[in-house]
Amino acid sequence: MKPIRILLALLPLATMAKTVPDWQVCNSTSDTCASKGWMCCVAADTPHSKTKTCRSGASQCLSSVPKSFAGANSYFLHTLVDSDRREVLDKLKASGFKTVRIFLSRTGANTKGANNVGVNDVENPVGQYDDSILKLVDKLIRDCYDRNMKLIIAFHDRWSLGCWDTDAYVTKYNLPTTTSCQQHANIANDFYTRGDAQADFDKRIQHILAHRNPYFNNRPWSELSEAILGFEPQNESQGGLESGTAMPNPQWLCNRAKTIRNAVSNRKILVMSGGGTNYGVSQLSEYFRCPALDVVAIHSYEGANADKLKAAVQLANVHKKRVLFEEFGASGSNKASGLAAYTAAANAAGVPWMVWQVLKPSNHGDFETWTDEKDAWAALTNAARQSNARKGAWSWPELNK
Repeated sequence: MKPIRILLALLPLATMAKTVPDWQVCNSTSDTCASKGWMCCVAADTPHSKTKTCRSGASQCLSSVPKSFAGANSYFLHTLVDSDRREVLDKLKASGFKTVRIFLSRTGANTKGANNVGVNDVENPVGQYDDSILKLVDKLIRDCYDRNMKLIIAFHDRWSLGCWDTDAYVTKYNLPTTTSCQQHANIANDFYTRGDAQADFDKRIQHILAHRNPYFNNRPWSELSEAILGFEPQNESQGGLESGTAMPNPQWLCNRAKTIRNAVSNRKILVMSGGGTNYGVSQLSEYFRCPALDVVAIHSYEGANADKLKAAVQLANVHKKRVLFEEFGASGSNKASGLAAYTAAANAAGVPWMVWQVLKPSNHGDFETWTDEKDAWAALTNAARQSNARKGAWSWPELNK
């Protein structure tokens, strides 16, 4: 009789299955969603939730097999003439790339042989804002949206602080400069350690995030999650100033990340670190412990290393962060094989990647790559398609509009 009693005890559970209205909490093993085609799942925009609700389709559900993705840096893409800018995006889209990364920094006309306009930085002098560059980016944001791609925007470039360029912060804070940035970085410590410099930079961040895009009903950038994947305070902050992994101001990045998050309530826009000069410096413990940072970006030109990327995945999981291999590159006769090795390492680790950099025209002897470099372009496009098809370390629901 004992088996019969157990069976009878289980019978009431079978009657608990129910038809669940749209958007309501459900049990995926027993319930049916009321609307045709709807399904019971964890929502894509709440990937850490354990609660399942009835959603309108697979695109709104967190995939059981997270996918990786591929992207490209094109740091002054917003300055290219309309036809070239859109051609670059169209080629990236057709090749399976999902993200593009740019910097907000002064750019000269015809930089690296491109057909681009010159544009000033957002500030000159510090605290006096020139929105010309932001208006160029407004168009790029729209172009990305039209192609179902997303943008990552770095609000400043460390290397503009008297190394590759000299901006308004160099003038105001009398930062030393160098004429040989390739050999050694200038000592720009005051920018990161002085309280007044940090306050000035926070105002820059706030100004940029409040800028309104006329192509999106005049909404501020801080709300444009349908076209923007992430914001970064600065590209490679404190680059060249590290002593081992010690920085002049270990909390600088986290404090700036807090400034961003305070202005960006939309959690579908990620706050990213902006990377460092190598594998190690990109992964400072302060970054993983920073509550305002969602993604720790890794930059490296040291050679492909799947083991280091896999270790980064493990570290990120401990701290409930995600990792993006945001910069790497190759040049010269080994460009194609170098890019293939970097992307293979990232794909093996399940880490999304963004090559440095895609630009029309290419530069065989440098890091710029375009379709006329057939072997290098084939290496990138093949790897991009592989990244979209293979299991990733995390889901990226923010890529959905």
